[in-house]
Amino acid sequence: MKGFDAIVFDYDGTLFDTRPAIIHCVQRAFEECGRPVGAPAAVTNAVNSGLPLQDTLALLDGKLRADRSALNALVTTYRLLYRDEGSSRARPFPGVKAALEELGASGAKILVVSNKGIAAIHRSLDQSGLSPLVDLVFGDERGLPKKPDPAIVTGHILPRYPQLQPEQVLIVGDTEIDILLARRSGVSCCWASYGYGETERCRALKPEHEISGIEELPAIARRS
Repeated sequence: MKGFDAIVFDYDGTLFDTRPAIIHCVQRAFEECGRPVGAPAAVTNAVNSGLPLQDTLALLDGKLRADRSALNALVTTYRLLYRDEGSSRARPFPGVKAALEELGASGAKILVVSNKGIAAIHRSLDQSGLSPLVDLVFGDERGLPKKPDPAIVTGHILPRYPQLQPEQVLIVGDTEIDILLARRSGVSCCWASYGYGETERCRALKPEHEISGIEELPAIARRS
């Protein structure tokens, strides 16, 4: 059987171990904005949700849902802190570069789709020397749908690569959000169990594939 021609990666918890950076910057942002933040376990659970930044912050302070100005200020503060203090705390998972090189050498398109700010994604890819291995990045940008909205696949990725059929696309991610994106887009999913997702809830969604390390992915992508 022919392999997948496009591999769509999540960023946080799939390509990069960013949890220490995110938790640090969330706690610092709440502190800078003079708002109480939950216990460390609550912050970790919110980060593990895979939701867009605004929703993640609102999980920690429900009052933010009704105070758009305060939420926007918190988002801005977080992104500045992530730029200045967070990026150095994010690291690619072991084996990422080798896996991307092998996938690219097979002719597969390598894409990144994340609810993270696109500037932070590009900064990490550049600092880690991975940018040349990635064909396209979609992040949290105005006007773009956010995961798990399937429009990011059906309305942006597939039209950009008209030769691709849905069965040739594999989404690789670590949370329920990524599995739901694949389901709603009509494409296959590989769950990265080494990431941040909750095991029982992710497996309950029955992803077609599961990996405990990214080095296992090229064999799945070849489908040989």
